[in-house]
Amino acid sequence: MPRPPAPSREERGDRHDVAFLAPFFGVLLLTPPLLNLFEGLRLPFGVPLEVLYLFTVWVLLIVSAVMLSLHRQFRESAPKADAEGVDAPAAEPPGQA
Repeated sequence: MPRPPAPSREERGDRHDVAFLAPFFGVLLLTPPLLNLFEGLRLPFGVPLEVLYLFTVWVLLIVSAVMLSLHRQFRESAPKADAEGVDAPAAEPPGQA
């Protein structure tokens, strides 16, 4: 099976730019000035709001990493259009011929 063509420099640059955003916002959201906004505040069940904020940011970073990895731009094996500009045929669902 032939290997797909390597992504161009521009495509790799775009990928790196977008992939930089999740860790950047993660670091930004976890800086002490933002964390200190929730210091001492508690929810009705006694859970510190700071803990809820930390776990929410953590889950959002994981979800953003998953969404970025599933995005077509980040998959090396994504079907590319051929030289004539026609898209590659879509695979049929299993069990249907």
